[in-house]
Amino acid sequence: MSLKTTAASILSLTLLAAIANPSARAADDSSQLRFHGGAVEPTSLMLPANTPVKLRVTNSADAAIEFESFELHRERVVQPGQTITVYLPALPRGTYPFFDDFSHGAVKGEIVSR
Repeated sequence: MSLKTTAASILSLTLLAAIANPSARAADDSSQLRFHGGAVEPTSLMLPANTPVKLRVTNSADAAIEFESFELHRERVVQPGQTITVYLPALPRGTYPFFDDFSHGAVKGEIVSR
């Protein structure tokens, strides 16, 4: 087998392993939070442990919000009517609080990684 064929085989197997391994992919788009009228839905969001996640955060309110979590090391402003994507790494099992910093902590919730 030539070096070129061997390299192509290794690349193909690596790509196949990444596609076949669900923990190597981000969770589906059901990972969403929606801020509206001084509240967030859901207040407790369950996510798979040890799996990277694309978290979609939507602001349906009339004013900007700031999605913030000290434990997740994330802080993002979301304008009214805007949806952003927050990329989360593979989280170990646990509870990760978040809040809208512009509401001075009145609007808050948690992400639970199981």
